[in-house]
Amino acid sequence: MTQPDVFQNDYLEVVELAHRALSSTEAPYCVIGALALGVWGTPRATYDVDLLILAQCDDPQPFLGLLRTAGFAINEIWHDANPMAREVVLRLAHPTAPHFPVDLVFSPGPFDLAVLDRRRAVDLHGLMIWMSSPEDLVLMKLRASRPRDFDDVISIVKNPRLQLDLDYLWSWADQLGLQGELSYVLHAADTGR
Repeated sequence: MTQPDVFQNDYLEVVELAHRALSSTEAPYCVIGALALGVWGTPRATYDVDLLILAQCDDPQPFLGLLRTAGFAINEIWHDANPMAREVVLRLAHPTAPHFPVDLVFSPGPFDLAVLDRRRAVDLHGLMIWMSSPEDLVLMKLRASRPRDFDDVISIVKNPRLQLDLDYLWSWADQLGLQGELSYVLHAADTGR
């Protein structure tokens, strides 16, 4: 087995462990970030698993209990180095693959509720997991507004296997103040408004 195969197996094992733990709760969750990008756009290297969870930021204990039972632990060093992130993100690690952290993003806002309502079950190497829709991933990446996010969004928009719901995108872009960003990536992808 090659080094990339070992990394992929470790990564998928972490995804599966987190999925199994969170599937035992009724609160919805979905995968966001680079793992979702690998499904909807052009994959890129990532070293974490981003999960959006519908929960109050001040009470992550039910989720933490489930994940601790599955062997995950909070990465206190990361939290100490990122105090502002502590309000919305919990970074966890599993001892079998500590180099692949799991970031739990707690966000109960209206857009995040829509993301979770529109999540899709996707087969990831034989594991059915909840994934954000391509439109919602576009909006989340536009909201983050990092240079690599714009490239990621263009890869989603240009994916010939997808038929994006432009009305949905424009509706949320208007509500989130992302009209300029959406216009930019649609133009850059040559699909225009």
